[in-house]
Amino acid sequence: MAKAEKTRNLKTWTDAEFKSRIVSALRKISSCWKPKQACIKKARVSMGKYKCECCGHIVPVTTEGVWKSGKKEGKKRRIKNIVADHISPVVDPNIGFLNWDEYIKRMFIETGWQAICKSCHDKKTKEETAIATKRRKNAKRTT
Repeated sequence: MAKAEKTRNLKTWTDAEFKSRIVSALRKISSCWKPKQACIKKARVSMGKYKCECCGHIVPVTTEGVWKSGKKEGKKRRIKNIVADHISPVVDPNIGFLNWDEYIKRMFIETGWQAICKSCHDKKTKEETAIATKRRKNAKRTT
């Protein structure tokens, strides 16, 4: 397999790295998006306890976990256990990435948020990833 050509940032980044950094920055600033914060606030049932809109369980705001990479691998840490999730994914797994305008429009929505626990979010993400993987495999076969 050929190595990806570095065409961005004075030829130090590949297109994939460029896209990854933009997505990361957008996700970071989305943490101050008020509708997203309101979704989590609405799910609060008591101090440190939130109701998952998917499974209906009452979960603590964080849970114990371990670092999975880097110098801290294996060290204990707190993991966020309730997340504000887009009801309709930012990138539709049946279609894929369209363009930045659509991505930003779908990321910063006013309504369409749900507060779900980490296990429900992981399950939903896994299902969406499987759909996207199948779509990409089918697209490779037809080209």
